[in-house]
Amino acid sequence: MSLRTKAAAAAVALALGGSVAVSATPASASASGGVVHGTGIAWDDWNDEGPISQSSYAHSNVAAMWQAILWADGQLSSTAAIDCRFGPATAAATRTWQANHGTASDGIVGSDTLARASGQLSGTPGSGNRISYEGRASGRYVTFTRTDDGRWGMYVGNDLRTLWYTEATFSACA
Repeated sequence: MSLRTKAAAAAVALALGGSVAVSATPASASASGGVVHGTGIAWDDWNDEGPISQSSYAHSNVAAMWQAILWADGQLSSTAAIDCRFGPATAAATRTWQANHGTASDGIVGSDTLARASGQLSGTPGSGNRISYEGRASGRYVTFTRTDDGRWGMYVGNDLRTLWYTEATFSACA
């Protein structure tokens, strides 16, 4: 075999091996299913979700979920800020929320931040049952539901949407 043929074979093997290595890299627990998901008790469903940030799922229903939590806790002033886009204002509000809730103030919504937020959930999970996020701002709450197959959804007004990581389907998110 010539040196040129050996080099070409090595390059092909490296390319194939590299693509296998990339595709075999495990995704985060949340993104692998593409949707906020859980089983058993609802209060620990969010512990393996995220990250949501300016670089991870920045335009998605999950970003809208987090913005709704920020609004309920008074970190966003208006529901108009729930636009499914995790931009600089959402990142700044996230850092403030994290500081107020005793988590790392890095502006990234990871499992620790979401686990802390889940402590403010109340209700009974199951098909058609509503779960509320009781915000710290007076009179503000967010309504969620978890179906029997474990998928979480969120209501914005009468608009119920599954909490997808890769889609932004709320009417406010056009």
